[in-house]
Amino acid sequence: MQFKLSFLTGSLLAALTLTGCGSDSNESVTPNENTKTITVIDGYLTNAEVCVDKNDNKQCDDGESIGFTNEKGQLTISKELAAYPLLAKAVVGKTQDSDSIGYVANSYTMGASKNMDVITPFTTMAHNDNISFDELASQLNLDSKTISGDYVVDKATSEEAIKAHLIARSLTSALPEDLTLLNKEQITKVVIAAQKTIEKHENSGTLNELDDVRVVIDEAGNIEEQQLVNNLHSYLISKDAWFLGSMNQGYMSDEGIQKATYKADGSSEWFDKEGISSGTEPFKVQGNHFIETDGSKGDEFIFTSPNLALTVASGDGNDLLFWTSEKLDDSFTPEKLTPEQFANKTWFYVGDDSTTHNPDPMMVEMKFSPLDENGIGIVTISENGESFEITWQLKDVTTDFGSHNVLFLDFPEGDKDMAVMQVTNGNGLMLISDLNRDSELFNLFIDNKEQAETIIQKWVNAQE
Repeated sequence: MQFKLSFLTGSLLAALTLTGCGSDSNESVTPNENTKTITVIDGYLTNAEVCVDKNDNKQCDDGESIGFTNEKGQLTISKELAAYPLLAKAVVGKTQDSDSIGYVANSYTMGASKNMDVITPFTTMAHNDNISFDELASQLNLDSKTISGDYVVDKATSEEAIKAHLIARSLTSALPEDLTLLNKEQITKVVIAAQKTIEKHENSGTLNELDDVRVVIDEAGNIEEQQLVNNLHSYLISKDAWFLGSMNQGYMSDEGIQKATYKADGSSEWFDKEGISSGTEPFKVQGNHFIETDGSKGDEFIFTSPNLALTVASGDGNDLLFWTSEKLDDSFTPEKLTPEQFANKTWFYVGDDSTTHNPDPMMVEMKFSPLDENGIGIVTISENGESFEITWQLKDVTTDFGSHNVLFLDFPEGDKDMAVMQVTNGNGLMLISDLNRDSELFNLFIDNKEQAETIIQKWVNAQE
């Protein structure tokens, strides 16, 4: 059986490219005495859609969209509109957050009462519960002035703002796309976990490190602390070397695993699959992009984590590339898989069905049951509206990579089984290789459907 979805054609592909209500245009208003500049903050959110909630129903209805934020998270609107409650919608694959390189991992909406200067997770909580900032500050053990304003600016002089920013960026994983569906139990769970993280860093004297983490809640309600990447230049030079390759079988066959090094002096060096250097060249980055020698934007980083990143290539091919600091050479040793990574979890398997140089992205949902006393569980695989069940287990194996284990998926007779080896993982993504089907081809397990759809959307858009 070959995994395949009619996922990227027709109305569903169109749906992936839609981004909520209103126009894609950013209706710029020149600031004057009759206007008000609103700042949308988790970190500063670029290309977040702002709506005026005239009927105060916490939804962006037809005709209520008034524009999109700029790179500073700001939108200037009339004071007349500012006199209504406002909403800000962060959209997967479209909205960028200054806290990290890439795009927001889940779509969510924030709100604020009338005449506010900011829209943040804190204004959302106060507006949703109809409470004052003093009351909310007491609940969060934070300063009222800090949570009612621009805590990102205040971080330069306030430890209280550093704590507030961690809680704010963590809360976004629990905020829904439709604010009427806000789950206060999940909000409380994230706040408690974030407060424990703050306490841990306070006790160790490392509050300055809070900018590099966030606490998130996944679709199953599990809490995880994630590492953030917020500066591409620093990210690239932080590793001795990067190993990268195409998710496309045609390009992987031609190019294999390549290696790249980036130095603090602005120099870079690439090595092909034979280890031959292309020579030393300067490199520049801007935001999520490499900058080409002619000043144009080149390859874009659409996902980052401490040890794994994804880029969409520019120019010929436009395929999806993985980057990892794991040494994908003769010294590589696979990471051990654990039952906890799969039991009661849903993963979205993303790969390229093409055997040519023309990418054919696909996605399959896999829901894993717990393992029974014999170490065997059931996984429900869904694609294109149809589902079937097979068994899963973790098996110890010895391969060219040494002794390790694999996720073994037992397909029906006539279909090749899968033996999935973990290469590396980070922030809800796992880079994998199937030793039974094609150990030279890499795929992804992604624990968030919106994140998976974003990656596919960017991959598809790059080919147009």
